[in-house]
Amino acid sequence: MALATTLPGPSNYIALSKAYRDDPLNSYGQAWRTHGDLIRFKAIPGADLYFVVHPDAVAHVLTSHGQIYRKAKSVHEPLALLLGNGILISEGESWLRQRRLMNPAFHRQSVMNLASVMTRFAQARSQRWERYSTGTVIDVAEEMQQLTLEIVGEALFSTGLDAHIDTFSVAFRRAAEFINDRINNPFKTPMWLPTKAHRQFLHNRDRLQHIALELIQARRHQGTHQENIRLDLLAMLMAAQDADTGARMSDAELLDEVMTLLIAGHETVSVTLSWTFHLLGNHPEVRHQLQDEIETVLKRHPPSAEDYTRLPYTRMVIEEALRLYPPVWAFSRETLRDDEIQGYSIPSETFVLVGTYFTHRHPEFWSAPEEFNPERFTEAETAKRHKFAYHPFGGGPRICIGNQFALMEATLILSTLVQRFDLEPASTQPVEIDPTFTLRPKGGLPMRLIHRSP
Repeated sequence: MALATTLPGPSNYIALSKAYRDDPLNSYGQAWRTHGDLIRFKAIPGADLYFVVHPDAVAHVLTSHGQIYRKAKSVHEPLALLLGNGILISEGESWLRQRRLMNPAFHRQSVMNLASVMTRFAQARSQRWERYSTGTVIDVAEEMQQLTLEIVGEALFSTGLDAHIDTFSVAFRRAAEFINDRINNPFKTPMWLPTKAHRQFLHNRDRLQHIALELIQARRHQGTHQENIRLDLLAMLMAAQDADTGARMSDAELLDEVMTLLIAGHETVSVTLSWTFHLLGNHPEVRHQLQDEIETVLKRHPPSAEDYTRLPYTRMVIEEALRLYPPVWAFSRETLRDDEIQGYSIPSETFVLVGTYFTHRHPEFWSAPEEFNPERFTEAETAKRHKFAYHPFGGGPRICIGNQFALMEATLILSTLVQRFDLEPASTQPVEIDPTFTLRPKGGLPMRLIHRSP
């Protein structure tokens, strides 16, 4: 077995490097192009980070040897400050119990039942855009964040989040910035210290939790079986019982799961749609092909759950956007014991970073990897490709539980809005990537709204 010290990598300590903190995509990308698909970084003195890009190594970490990898504490302890011990954070038996309890809420039929909610809010957004004159510049990133937050709120609670949208959006963005800074800072100050940053974060987290608790408690008061309450995700979570013990979720567990679903459930889809509109705005030939499919299938009608499978090119466009701009650009893990990847030893308690953004651009598996080409996702092309050349939702047992919800939501929103509007770049300046929390367009995404002829 080769020694870990023989692995290539930069000589500087990356946790102390401003470049890696401020521009991780460019910094890790340069290291990957220089040193290859498996890299040993010096994180801080006495601690190393291993960076994996090749799909074989990705499969090793996420699936075949996933039992000896856990979520990295240095990432998920900061995240837990916001999300508690929800399904995104928990490990071991706790995670397995939560997954069993939540699986029915994300069963395919349960997700299909929420299609009408997705379409209704997408239509309402379309009607709002109709009031703008053609050529109006809108921030598509902000529009998509509001829309997806409306949808996940309705899907969770049936009552929606209308009165809380602005408060939730602002508090979440500020809390996410704090979490990102804490993840990237190797020297974390204890949260009990009353620093200005800590106080501001706790204030924003409390605002988010207050909104979630208010809606949970309102449902507790109403009960879950009234005729006027649709079987939404919250009702399903409150009614879920562990098959082995019969136990249900406590209020604390419900709060953690609701916070996770509200935040992860709107942020990833809003980011995906933002980048999709950006790509379509710069590739009119793809946009026209997309519009042709939507007009042929929908005939100017709103999309339904049944239409989801009848819009293959629409789905391919979204998958290609997810390839180029995966909302989670890397997955962090930590070894529970010594391991070996591609002939190199990986010591126990070592931080391992799966570089999804770069795997999705690996020239061995993607021709012209920087180009936007939805045809990569035909059934024939997908069948030929390494399974882990593309993994925007992770893989293995911990694959994102909401992946089908996200794909259906993105498809129904996109097919609703492109029937009536073109979105074109409002500036010739390139759109920068902000890798804070998720892979967002930096500074928003201004685009020019163009009404299409009926």
